[in-house]
Amino acid sequence: MIKKYIILVTIFGLATLLLSSCGKRVSIKDNPISYNGRRDRGMNIIESERNIKNIPLDIEYKKFRLEDVIDKEYKEALIVGELGQMINIQEEGYFQKENGFFNYIGRDRKILVENVKGVMLNPPKASITDAYYDISNSLEDTDVLFILLDGFGYHQYIYALENGYLPFLGKQPRAVKALSVYKPVTNAGLAAIITGKYPVENGVHSRRERELMVDSIFKLAKDLNKRTIYLEGDIGILKTEIQPVLHLDENKDGFTDDEVFESTMDAIREGYNFIFTHFHGIDDCGHTYGDLSKETMEFINRVDGYLEEIISKWKGKVIITADHGVHSTETGGDHGEFRYENMVVPYITAEGGN
Repeated sequence: MIKKYIILVTIFGLATLLLSSCGKRVSIKDNPISYNGRRDRGMNIIESERNIKNIPLDIEYKKFRLEDVIDKEYKEALIVGELGQMINIQEEGYFQKENGFFNYIGRDRKILVENVKGVMLNPPKASITDAYYDISNSLEDTDVLFILLDGFGYHQYIYALENGYLPFLGKQPRAVKALSVYKPVTNAGLAAIITGKYPVENGVHSRRERELMVDSIFKLAKDLNKRTIYLEGDIGILKTEIQPVLHLDENKDGFTDDEVFESTMDAIREGYNFIFTHFHGIDDCGHTYGDLSKETMEFINRVDGYLEEIISKWKGKVIITADHGVHSTETGGDHGEFRYENMVVPYITAEGGN
């Protein structure tokens, strides 16, 4: 039987650390995004494999176009706001500094995105919101296993792949790059995955929110009369239509992933049609040791072993992705910023029994 544990309610406080310019004017032509773990003010410009630069709030321009601050050609540019808004840049649009942040203004002088956090050039075609639609499109005809690898960025996936830490996933179809959501934290990422909506639509755009404004994939599964189970760590992240099965760290190894793994195997044996499994350990290691540290990579290898055993016993569709990635800091790792390490994650689809 699946073990059910007491729900532990923990509210995470969001600490906001701002990078100060100490009154010195910064050139917008030579200002790469900091890698020292401090959150930059202004807005960041990134690609899917590179942080390009930070546009600080003390720039000399009050109004500017993207071409004024970068010397790079691009086919598409995606503008992202504080509440998770995402729109493509318009031909006549421009950025305007006002009241301590940047707005993006359209051709009719209407604000299209308020409080711009960043711009991604040539963004990935896939998104973590695709998970909702991939699950819903499959669930009517086949069983679905969804695996969420918390805090597993695409750059970590590639590093682990190239250095032998993913012997099982390395034999699966190569992951595509998928865009996470802003703010790249667990609440917002999980909400986007299970609703198929961006934060501005589903109502969860930071660690503070737990209430969804729209239905989730669990509602759809219930409507389809699918036998469904949602396997979590030791706390509930969001309020959903079904209660998550929570897990204590019974063996006191510092992680709940081994307990979640065992419950996933139980769920497969018990014939569930839809299993939603959330592993947290990669994120925990990333925070403590850093995104590309040996310790984090060894834990990724451990999870890869779990995935091999789980998927070998599953008969149906498998979807694996992450809510966000992690970047390096002076003391370990962190996330929640508009930078490629946080915003781009792997997205893998496979068939069970392999």
